[in-house]
Amino acid sequence: MKLFLICTLFILYSCAPTVQKSTIKTQKAIETEKIILQEKLKIKDLDKIIVLLDDNIISKKIFFEEFSQSELIGQINKDIKFYYSVNEIPNDIINDTIIIGPNTSEDLTLLKKHLGKNNFILSLTNDLSLKKQFADDQIIFLGMSPFFHILKLENQLSKATSIGILYKQNYYGVRLTNYLKEIYQGKYIKSSPYSEEPIDINFAIQELGDLIQYDNIILIDDTSSYKDILTNLSSKQSVYKYDKIFLIDNFSEQRNSISSFYDQVQRADISNIDLSDHKVQHREFFYRASINMAIAIAHEIINTKNFTKIVLTKELGYLEVKNSTINYPIIFK
Repeated sequence: MKLFLICTLFILYSCAPTVQKSTIKTQKAIETEKIILQEKLKIKDLDKIIVLLDDNIISKKIFFEEFSQSELIGQINKDIKFYYSVNEIPNDIINDTIIIGPNTSEDLTLLKKHLGKNNFILSLTNDLSLKKQFADDQIIFLGMSPFFHILKLENQLSKATSIGILYKQNYYGVRLTNYLKEIYQGKYIKSSPYSEEPIDINFAIQELGDLIQYDNIILIDDTSSYKDILTNLSSKQSVYKYDKIFLIDNFSEQRNSISSFYDQVQRADISNIDLSDHKVQHREFFYRASINMAIAIAHEIINTKNFTKIVLTKELGYLEVKNSTINYPIIFK
């Protein structure tokens, strides 16, 4: 059962498809991606709450564990309606409503056709690629996202002029590599994909050329394949310094289970808690945290008719809402 839970959460959080999606878009897809325009959000008029989940047994179990244990739920004097599919939502347009969820990018996109005036989405997905499709005050992405990790690299990469990227050839790797190139356009960036095959990994490294030309190397991989990359790099005559390598794995690996050899690269951590003490899978921990943040925000709005953009969480303390996301205290070490 424990293995089943880990695998399910891995799928839930990891931008899972392993095949790169086509960049050719139909007219229907383009129309779907249009920004929903709405007047400035009127917090005081939000008087309804709905929760949009999905049929995933594990995510539902976790949600209701946090929901039932929250002391704030009993203080919300409003009926809360639950839907387990976007198709279950009535045809009536949603207005003046706080929406907790959904969990997936697909459901968030489908939800848009149901939205009318003055709605506030507390999204549990971590897909920031959808951010541009919503008005700034219309949504908060609460999930821990690998996009955050790339943004937090700004200080570390500020002096770098050339960057090498080695990325896993799956949807996760392709999306984040494209995002990194978009964010750091003023730098020379060369990227090379790899699969699990040893010959492919060796070829990917060779494709980058002489590694000494790069101020930093970014590894984008949410699987254990990054270990094969590091092993391969250590066998080269000219060993690239591990402290100049950054791994973007979105907490796929427990921070207390990493061997000293693979722990030499810099990877994301949280500054105000010690994740090495955590027995709960990191991705489950952040999912539970996002649920509690959604409940806390809904509670504040319904009870005070105001939103301070500061959220108190049980383990992460006070967190700021910034640019439609949670400003997690991510550091690299």
